[in-house]
Amino acid sequence: MSTIRWGVLTTARIAQHRFLPAVAKAANATAAAISSPSGRAPEVARLFGIPRAYGSHEELLADPDIDAVYLPFPNSLHAEWAVRAADAGKHILCEKPLVATLDDFQRVLAAADRAGVRVMEAFMYRFHAQRARVGELISSGRIGDIVSAHARFHFTMKRQPGEPRLIPGMDGGALNDVGTYCVDALNAFVGRPPATVYGHGTSQSDPVDTTMAAVLDYGDILGTFDCGFEGPRAQTVQIIGTHGQITMDRAFDPDPDEAVTVTLCARDGGEQAFVFTDDSFKAEIETFSELIHEAGPAMPFRELTEQNIAVRTALHRSMVTGLPQAVSVPDDLNTH
Repeated sequence: MSTIRWGVLTTARIAQHRFLPAVAKAANATAAAISSPSGRAPEVARLFGIPRAYGSHEELLADPDIDAVYLPFPNSLHAEWAVRAADAGKHILCEKPLVATLDDFQRVLAAADRAGVRVMEAFMYRFHAQRARVGELISSGRIGDIVSAHARFHFTMKRQPGEPRLIPGMDGGALNDVGTYCVDALNAFVGRPPATVYGHGTSQSDPVDTTMAAVLDYGDILGTFDCGFEGPRAQTVQIIGTHGQITMDRAFDPDPDEAVTVTLCARDGGEQAFVFTDDSFKAEIETFSELIHEAGPAMPFRELTEQNIAVRTALHRSMVTGLPQAVSVPDDLNTH
């Protein structure tokens, strides 16, 4: 199988610290080009051994030798550049959240369909080895029927001038950043979106939510999560069932090859621990590069992306109104 030649749009921290080191280890991918209007692309290209550096993203998208692009722009730019990349015939791995609204989702999906390319929301945690084991434990009935599911994702943000996640109008805030992981995980493990949600966000001094918490009503299952930019690192998931519970101690963004533990506790007190070391970015890159070669839908994990947008839309309404809000995923989006 041929190697996918990747272009990286921008020299953002996540590209340098996580994506580029991971693609260097991937078996079926290589970093072939990088672009930045800041003038830093040649420096980063030398650092990572990337053969081509461009002073504009348009130049990279026009390169016929690039198969796929990694798009780690600020959230409010995702839809525009995903459409541009699709129109240029490039497959797209776009950092979460893919887009903020269902209208933008439709625009991106239509562009990918027109161009015959794949677009995927970059939730790297889905591809870590621990995620598959947790799915197996749930589907095999080890914890019985799920009763409740709880997620937590916090870190201490380094507040630098111009940080887009703290600027109103750029689709930032805790919910649109770390909260997206919590929403995605709860919907995935429960197997459907909640019917209603209630959310509340706070901030010490910033004009966006920097800490928030939510209750997700799945009917017979209760979901909760909290997330934010203020506290020490925490990224846990706990799934409680009628026969036991599963706890993930580094659920979302463990360091590459960091040892993480999934703990299974039975109702009778028995306990079993599973330890994994993996690089979730490497696994994500290899998975998407493989999917590019295969026949399939324009958007892998489309249903989870749709549900995530719908849940976040309802939670934003709830944070404004102070009231629970219904979650609505349009029927036409569910028709695959």
